[in-house]
Amino acid sequence: MTTPDRESELRDLVRPPVGERVDRELEFHIEMRTRELVERGMSPTEARADAIRRFGNFEEVSSTLVEIAGQTEGIMRRARFVREAARDARVALRMLMRRRAFAALAIGTLALGIGAATAIYSVVDGVLLRPLPFSEPDRIAAVWITQPSLSKDPAIAWLADRTPMGNNEYQALRRDAASLRDLAMYADGGPVTLTTEAGSERLPTMLATSSLLRALRVHPAVGRAFVDGEDVLNGPNVAMLSWDTWRSRFGGDSSVVGRKLTLDDKPYEIIGVLPQGLQVDRATDAPAFWLPALHDSTDIPAKRNRGYRALARLAPGVPYSAATDEVARVLREVTGDTLISARVEEWQRDQTHTARGPLLLLLAAAGLLLLIACVNVAILQLAEAAARSREMATRAALGAGVARLVRQLLAESVVISFLGALIGTALAWLMIRGLVALSPERLPGMDDVALDGRVLAFTMACAAGTGVLFGIVPALLAGRSGAAAIIRSGAGESGRGARTVQRSLVAIQLALSMALLVEATLLAQSLRNLSKVDPGFQRNDLAAVRVMLPREFSTEQRLSFTSNMLQRLRAYPGVARATVSTHVPFVSGVNSSPVTVDHSEAAAAAARQTQQRYVEPGYFELLGMHLLSGRFFTPDDRDGGELVAVVSAAEVARDFGGVSPLGREVRHQGKWRRIVGVVADVKYRGLAREDEATIYVPYGQLPGSWPYFIIRGSAAAVMPAALTAMVHEVEPRAIMGPVTAIPGAIEKSYAAERFRAVLVSVFGGMAALLAVVGLYGVSIRTTKRRMREIGIRLALGGSRGSVVRLLVNDAMAGVAMGLAVGAPVALLAGRLVSPYLFGISPRDPIVFAGVAVSLAIATALASGIPARSAGRMNPAEVLRAD
Repeated sequence: MTTPDRESELRDLVRPPVGERVDRELEFHIEMRTRELVERGMSPTEARADAIRRFGNFEEVSSTLVEIAGQTEGIMRRARFVREAARDARVALRMLMRRRAFAALAIGTLALGIGAATAIYSVVDGVLLRPLPFSEPDRIAAVWITQPSLSKDPAIAWLADRTPMGNNEYQALRRDAASLRDLAMYADGGPVTLTTEAGSERLPTMLATSSLLRALRVHPAVGRAFVDGEDVLNGPNVAMLSWDTWRSRFGGDSSVVGRKLTLDDKPYEIIGVLPQGLQVDRATDAPAFWLPALHDSTDIPAKRNRGYRALARLAPGVPYSAATDEVARVLREVTGDTLISARVEEWQRDQTHTARGPLLLLLAAAGLLLLIACVNVAILQLAEAAARSREMATRAALGAGVARLVRQLLAESVVISFLGALIGTALAWLMIRGLVALSPERLPGMDDVALDGRVLAFTMACAAGTGVLFGIVPALLAGRSGAAAIIRSGAGESGRGARTVQRSLVAIQLALSMALLVEATLLAQSLRNLSKVDPGFQRNDLAAVRVMLPREFSTEQRLSFTSNMLQRLRAYPGVARATVSTHVPFVSGVNSSPVTVDHSEAAAAAARQTQQRYVEPGYFELLGMHLLSGRFFTPDDRDGGELVAVVSAAEVARDFGGVSPLGREVRHQGKWRRIVGVVADVKYRGLAREDEATIYVPYGQLPGSWPYFIIRGSAAAVMPAALTAMVHEVEPRAIMGPVTAIPGAIEKSYAAERFRAVLVSVFGGMAALLAVVGLYGVSIRTTKRRMREIGIRLALGGSRGSVVRLLVNDAMAGVAMGLAVGAPVALLAGRLVSPYLFGISPRDPIVFAGVAVSLAIATALASGIPARSAGRMNPAEVLRAD
């Protein structure tokens, strides 16, 4: 008796090809027609010729019938494949129900790997791969000025590849760059004060040229966009509302167009409402208002200021390389700088340039974990194959061929993988929520990360791929064994080839686990090194808050406000010290200007960018900065007094050759100042950054319009309500920003490093756990298969220790091979994480040795526990049972 599968195989074997069957059928019909004509009195030759003539074009009919028959057979084959696949899946489910422990372990292992890979891929897809929601997004280009020479100056090295655009360059490119269409500029306009009958509030704005919406190919939801002539010096005060601002503050009323608003005490006319969901900068919240760019006198070409990001659409058929060359030529012509160049890059890629490397690193780590899970399940499958030898022998004896056995075992693997993917999807949903919530920085597109159709398609592809990946080797080994070989090996025993493959898979799993653990350990040690860096000041009980004063305030009004606020703050219970500065370590951004250290023309031409800080007397003492020579500022260093400055140690080393600069003069912001002190370096922008040359100027001699109040004391981080009341008492029009605790700001500065280290460490821990659990399962099954051998050894006088050593050494052979292979793989992994390391080499021998020893100990324990149990068995009971 043959099975239905066997019958279909035999039928396909004896059935002639489609073309041959069609030719036979046509020949039959012609022959029948010929006989009919012969019976009517025609000669056989005339009858056949007439039959062929009436039949028509034989070749054409044959070709058509062959095509129809081929399509029909294709449909039948696909239908038969679906039926057989469904039957194989049902059989696979029944078999897995009989092996619940194995099924649970395999499905859980794959669920972890697929869940982690899906979660990380969802972030990669949302940030890097998903097209921007604009027409032809791949043709929208970011346009930057590049100045490679700036890379040598740490203060402004960030401008080397990303120098913003200015009005001068903007107008020239609009006129002369034929490769660009609808060149546009935009910039953060900063917060403005919206004044209504209900009071005042600060809301974010964006400055945009009239061409921005045209470049994006979007239109206002209500009203109109900016037009040419509104984005010029002293242009009309018009504004566009964001969709959310329109809905939340104006109730979605279309009649808002034409209404007047008061922004920073100036009347603005609302001309339109932006479409829902429009975000130009995807890493920040959409601003409440769009205002026309180039209104300020600082933007006129004569000023040569550059503060805008630029984007444009490429002209049809123009590649990015050609656009870059043309933009660079125009920029050189308009600036007269032969060293200047340009970078024209796809806008989405430009937006995500800082996130690309870390995300791909995490995706690689998740991919390694998934591969380790696949190898783990393959090892379990091989161990199961030995236990199923009788079943395979019976199937082979009943007529199942190699292909049939392989297909059934692959079906079981695919069912396991899809069940793992189902659970992994639920895990991925939880992981995605955690990734989005715990992400230290808002990545462009992070808000769109979700388990949508694109991500689920990736999950299904993972399921199918992993099912074949971990199932193909065990299936082929079992299928090729054949009934006779399986029976010869004895029930419950595995052949030498299977043991060799199993040992190789253990080695591969350990090699991959070692690579992932090395990555995790390097990142963790780097994070530890970073967290121990001394910022150069006392961070405890320190907080800062920025107060935004009206822009029209005079110098006297700003100084009066800060003086009154400091008096109140210093009298507040729990405040030990208070001072004012324009910048606060780890809170405010970069701010630099050229500093000249000599009166010669050559020195003026060689002036280098230096970080600048305007501080009140007491600033250095409050932060606990070290005075290296000279003095700190005093209350006498105010407006009208001698122009003085304090410089940092890095400034002395860079511009004075390490020689004391006390008494010498430096030119800063067009004025010569005498250096009265030198202070130790302080980290302002990150613990990993090199110490930057810095000049400190008395706040009273150059007060900023938006000062930071710095507070030290037990009440430093718990007094926002009291601070707000103080600010409003001194100046009702002032607006206070959030209170920032400096220790928290320092930790936030390396939050991205901590996030990467924690995530990769979790993956590494999971990989090590899978490796140990997999080896433990293999050791248990190996011990069971060798029970008869162990019983004989013990019965012949073998010691329990020798039995334990035999089993452990057998398991450790694969472990040793895995660690040997894992070392070069781990070296490659170290190179991948090297850009994200601080204070540690990617080839650190201690890390490599520690990971190798830890894995060796863990796997030795995993194989030693079953071996010790086997060594305690009673040989008489084993042999009696056999």
